[in-house]
Amino acid sequence: MQITLFDTAIGTSNVGDEIILKSAEEHIDFLLNKSYVIRFATHLSNFHWFQYLRRNFKIEAANNCDFKFILGTNLLTNNMIRTRYQWYIDIFSKKLYKNSIMYGVGRTDYSGTIDIYTKHIYDYILRKDIIHSVRDDESKIFIESLNRKAVNTGCPTLWKLNQEHCFGIPKKRSKKVVISLSGYDDQVNKEKDIAFLKIIKKNYNEIYFWVQTLVDRQYYESLGINLNVKYVYSLHDFSKLLNNGNIDYIGTRLHGGIYALQHKIRSIVLAIDNRARGFKKTNNIVCLERDDIDLLNDMINSDFETKINIPEKEINKWLSQFE
Repeated sequence: MQITLFDTAIGTSNVGDEIILKSAEEHIDFLLNKSYVIRFATHLSNFHWFQYLRRNFKIEAANNCDFKFILGTNLLTNNMIRTRYQWYIDIFSKKLYKNSIMYGVGRTDYSGTIDIYTKHIYDYILRKDIIHSVRDDESKIFIESLNRKAVNTGCPTLWKLNQEHCFGIPKKRSKKVVISLSGYDDQVNKEKDIAFLKIIKKNYNEIYFWVQTLVDRQYYESLGINLNVKYVYSLHDFSKLLNNGNIDYIGTRLHGGIYALQHKIRSIVLAIDNRARGFKKTNNIVCLERDDIDLLNDMINSDFETKINIPEKEINKWLSQFE
């Protein structure tokens, strides 16, 4: 068997894409382990435009494979030209994506209507005889509007957070904490983020900072609140820190929080966009609106359970297509 993976972590500036990718691969390893796998990037151009116009062994290999998966992250959009830096696809490279299957994919925008060009690209690339996996109801509606079938499986990063797993997540606060802040221009709020850091300083002595993107550390340091943090950059070191236990996770980086939950760490995600709110609504992750940051102190010092809702029926329905 031969499989093509469109890797959303190649060329990314957000380590959250690596977290999604690792989780997605884990749940289809029964396929990957018995197949020849070829990878292409979504965030970068794989070939020059003229290479699509002549015979190309790699493109032929991709088009002759059994399954093509587009792995996770928020790629669905109403306007591919506007979001082309997030997903490098155009009228030439669409040939590489023909008959692709969405796997845990979400939307990058929720406003406006889909344009003719974007609708043409989706109609060309999305496989028709397979049910696609998306991570929220809005994405399901979007895929169905393109005359394709879809199920809301939630994000693959959540799939193993079942009742037994969540039972092992502490209810009480820990002595240490790892925090995160998004440095993206459209997600910063200096007033609320400074208030967040002051609450952290009040409650914890040993503090780590998860650097998920290139701009997160720079933004944190611009806020002028010195917490003497120890920076964590790699997933390897992040995993090692979490595996040592006796630590909480609190921050605006959604998948940093999900990664902590995977390691049975009590986590509070500060919601700053529709993704976190969608995860709270659909999957019941522990989430606090950043605008309600004044409630965080009491939340840190209270006991609470982590009970993640997993759409097991939908997940099994999607996976059974490939068994």
